[in-house]
Amino acid sequence: MFDLILTYSGDDGAVEIPVDGDRFSFGRGSDADQRFDDSGLSRLHATIYREDSRVWIVDENSSNGTFVNGEKVEAGGTPLYDGDTVRIGHHTNIKVEFRKVEEEAPAEPSADEGQTVASAPEAEERSSMLLPAILLGVAVLVIGASAIFVVLMMNGGSTEVAASDSTYDDPGLSDTLGEDDTNEASNGDNTSGTPAPGQSGTDPGLLPPGTTPDPLGPIISGPDGPPRIIPTGKTYQQMSESEKIQYIMGKAEIVSRVIGNSSGEAIPPAAAAKIKQFLDGYVSKIRSTRTNNCTMGGWQSSDMTSILLRARSNAPFIIRAFNEKGIDPQVGLYLAMIESEHCECLQSPTGPLGMFQFTQATGKRYGLEVRSGASPSNPDQRCEKEPAAKAAAAYMKALTGRIGTGPLSIPLAIASYNSGEGGLGKNLKTALEANESQERSFWTLVANSDKLAEQFQRENIKYVPKFFAAAIIGENPRDFGIDLESLSLYTR
Repeated sequence: MFDLILTYSGDDGAVEIPVDGDRFSFGRGSDADQRFDDSGLSRLHATIYREDSRVWIVDENSSNGTFVNGEKVEAGGTPLYDGDTVRIGHHTNIKVEFRKVEEEAPAEPSADEGQTVASAPEAEERSSMLLPAILLGVAVLVIGASAIFVVLMMNGGSTEVAASDSTYDDPGLSDTLGEDDTNEASNGDNTSGTPAPGQSGTDPGLLPPGTTPDPLGPIISGPDGPPRIIPTGKTYQQMSESEKIQYIMGKAEIVSRVIGNSSGEAIPPAAAAKIKQFLDGYVSKIRSTRTNNCTMGGWQSSDMTSILLRARSNAPFIIRAFNEKGIDPQVGLYLAMIESEHCECLQSPTGPLGMFQFTQATGKRYGLEVRSGASPSNPDQRCEKEPAAKAAAAYMKALTGRIGTGPLSIPLAIASYNSGEGGLGKNLKTALEANESQERSFWTLVANSDKLAEQFQRENIKYVPKFFAAAIIGENPRDFGIDLESLSLYTR
């Protein structure tokens, strides 16, 4: 059993809505169960349905559509899974969460609680009915033991029993599986343990349409979409190494789908391993001692909760700025994370300044008032958070206009924010000339990094994996033991 919780950003922070019934609707009109103040919504915009362990969402012929992880809801509805983000209207994001319910064992009945105690005649009658059954059971046991003895004697007294051809997949063994073991185990048909939300037991026929069980437990993979993360009761820190890679592949593909205008690219295991390096770096910043330091040289010592709290306060105006330019807000939220950890007036040794680390030339080109010699103690407009966010959104709009807005192009645009348009173009040309059959994607650059410029190998190769790592922890803080909502939910 699990509770279905919807979370959105309200005037006073994150608001949770428990969904108790078999349907729940939202929109702008009085017909909706939950009304949102969003001019982009229809009066009755969408409805979430729940039937046993299945949960799905249907768009009610709204004007602007309903999106799950950036993908438009299908005409017949789209299944919902733990961790999905539903986007409706201009700025309303709803996080889907499945919370496991611990079932209480039924209390033992007692005579004092209204139970009827059998009278002596009734008890005697029951005893007389049970006696033949007991005698029959004893007879069966004797006959069975005799048969086993005969078989053993025929085998020369050996007590060895042949192994069964079938195996029992124990999810508890997943902690000892390596990557090769994981790939081999995934061919199994049998799973065990408690069904997770989205499942109805271990029979594949009872899973939601289009999904298959995974013996490791944390992922259900659908053939037409990214791997879907399901609750495991573990934090990231408690997962095995193979589970962490699968978790990263699933979550990174969701990020790719959200930022990639309704579709995403598969995240190869080699890319997941690079993302993991930076994600583990963020995890190492999760500690009980709070350090909130934005001075140059000291900002990297901030603990992860302090970083996410800074990001939470910056999220509303970053989300507005990037929405206005038609760029997914997660791009802005996590550019600021990897550029400055959301420190508003950080300055690098080479001169770039502010939360989005603008040089003087780029800042001026995108509308900021800049001046020579500006610094944290003598700031210019690069240190003003809202103007800087608008300039960063305008810069990303220009980059996507040049590079493209598809699922393969957005990571390239993010990479060019760091390397510049010219540098990225030259490196991409070199990589594609090495093998024309390769896709025009950032992961192609990674695969051919030994042929590319030293600057790419030293710095740029890290940028996109670090972006994905920041997005994974920022959108799923509770998976890492941090009691905050997804950053993209803090719209006010």
